[in-house]
Amino acid sequence: MISVQDRTLSRAAYLCLICLFSLFLIQAAGTYALYQNALDFQKNYIQHTVDNLLLSIDATRNTIIASHEKRGQPISEQEVHDVVENLLRKTLYSATNTDGTYLWINEVIDYDGGNGYARRLIHPNLRNTEGILLSTETPDAKGNYPYRTELDGVCTQTSLFYSYYFKDLNSNELSRKLTYARLYPDYNWIICMGIPYHSIWEYIFAGKPWLKWLILFSYLFSISGIIFTSFYLYRLYRRQRQSQNEEIKDLQLVIDHDALTNAHSRRYGTQQLKQALQTYQETNQNITLVMFDIDYFKKVNDTMGHDFGDKVLTDTVKIISQNIRQHDSLIRWGGDEFILLLPSLSQKALPSYLHRLNACIQEHAFVSTDKQSMTVSISIGASQFLPDDASIDTLIKRADKALYKAKEIRNTYHIDEESFH
Repeated sequence: MISVQDRTLSRAAYLCLICLFSLFLIQAAGTYALYQNALDFQKNYIQHTVDNLLLSIDATRNTIIASHEKRGQPISEQEVHDVVENLLRKTLYSATNTDGTYLWINEVIDYDGGNGYARRLIHPNLRNTEGILLSTETPDAKGNYPYRTELDGVCTQTSLFYSYYFKDLNSNELSRKLTYARLYPDYNWIICMGIPYHSIWEYIFAGKPWLKWLILFSYLFSISGIIFTSFYLYRLYRRQRQSQNEEIKDLQLVIDHDALTNAHSRRYGTQQLKQALQTYQETNQNITLVMFDIDYFKKVNDTMGHDFGDKVLTDTVKIISQNIRQHDSLIRWGGDEFILLLPSLSQKALPSYLHRLNACIQEHAFVSTDKQSMTVSISIGASQFLPDDASIDTLIKRADKALYKAKEIRNTYHIDEESFH
């Protein structure tokens, strides 16, 4: 039986596990919210930066045109374009991007896409590739098509956010970049700004290194707590399961054995007989049922007392158990009546087997507590299953009839002729 202490510990451990798991979920939700807020901030930041750059381009164009008009020096739109491009190049080249954030510009040649749809105009991190033609069929490091996504987005919405994968400049490590792109239609420029996703975490922990360790240790605490508590619950479950199995075995032992004599119980005998009948019906492998009782047992009780009668029963079981085979089963059927189940015993060997049982009881002196002794005998009937038997009752009735025949003489055995023809 599971102890009260084990039940209390089990409930406490389950409660602890629920609390730790709830803490883990709260931590995960808090971390997600923290990251999402930082991501939203960065999205707003790069969007505003690009949008402000477009406003700056318009203002620069107007300033250049107004300056030349004021000096009476006309300037063509292409010349304005070139001046703005050169100013942007200097500005973007000089911008610092320690966190991996930078701006670049692609110039669209064909809005239908395909090979050579655009050329790389300004790229601070890939300056030696400026001027090369781009293709919407070029995949990123994971097989996506960011140029196609970018072109489709600016054509339909003027601007968009999208992500793509790339290899870091100084390593072969793959990174994912969040990008905002917006079309400047006057010059057919797609102005982009991107930030690696890992930089978002760097932004979160910037100036707050303690926050990283706080989050790390909180996760370690909850995860290790969940693992430890789960392991403890598993050990407790195994212990309780083992205890329950032992209780079941003990209970089964009590159910399957007679309390007085320690012979098998009638319940056990009934189960064994039913199983033997099924085996006989399936394989034609028979079993011998031997039924015996103690001659004049009522007289023994009346003469010597019930305590002596109980001793006769227990001693009879001990003696019979010493004179049967290891795989034979001795069962107390009721009162002073017992049965033996004898598998694989030949018809030829049966008479000597039964005679030995009669002799071992007849030769034993049963001694009472006050040193009085007496001898008793047993009468035995034996039978086997027949092909027409539909239940164990018919077998038991034949054995009982054979026992009745033996009791007409006493201290002998009788074998059912129908079973052993």
